[in-house]
Amino acid sequence: MTKQKNNWLLDAEVQYKVTPVKGRWEVSLLFINTKDPNQVLIHTIGNYRTERLAEIYGRSMQQTAAKDARGTQKVDKDAYDINNN
Repeated sequence: MTKQKNNWLLDAEVQYKVTPVKGRWEVSLLFINTKDPNQVLIHTIGNYRTERLAEIYGRSMQQTAAKDARGTQKVDKDAYDINNN
């Protein structure tokens, strides 16, 4: 992708997701475009032996990735219709 196409990441809402995978807990960061919530980037950042460790790491990485002088960016939850399953 070109740099211009990735500019939305600067204003993205950042969430984390913890999923069980093969006996471990995988942590992924979800970057959601605040202007077009259908544009999402999912990046797996690690896996852990316990769900608690994965939650701690996910929350920490979410806070680090979401740091912005303007405050935390949020997506309008009514702006999209996606099945979250």
